[in-house]
Amino acid sequence: MAELSQLKMLLDLEQQREDKTAKDFAEVQQQVQDNQMRLDGMSKYRLDYLNQLQQRGQGGIQSMQVSQYHAFVGKLDEGVEQLHHEVVKLQQVLAQRKERWLAQRRKRESIEHLIKEKEKREQKVQARKEQKNLDDFSSQRFIRDKKA
Repeated sequence: MAELSQLKMLLDLEQQREDKTAKDFAEVQQQVQDNQMRLDGMSKYRLDYLNQLQQRGQGGIQSMQVSQYHAFVGKLDEGVEQLHHEVVKLQQVLAQRKERWLAQRRKRESIEHLIKEKEKREQKVQARKEQKNLDDFSSQRFIRDKKA
């Protein structure tokens, strides 16, 4: 019975670890979503800015303004590239955190399974003891009744 209580304590510890790994996974997942939204927004802004440049270019634009537009587009390109790399790195971290979480979940589930099996075995042992006690009681009663 002491072994079962130790397993239950271990199960609690593993559940806490699983909760932490799930929380870590969820946090990185949120970071990926946030950065992906920022990347999508910046990419759309860049595209809109280029369309605006094209429209202004059709109406005539000074070369200095064209240079400024191109410099700004270059900065947008750098930002898009930087965010893209950040999203890729976060996706790799996300995959690692997911794997840790799933491994921890399997560990907890294994301990739960072990506890259930031990409880079943203990119930069988207890049932056998009770049956033996009933059989002994019945035998003793039969012997007493026969002597009387």
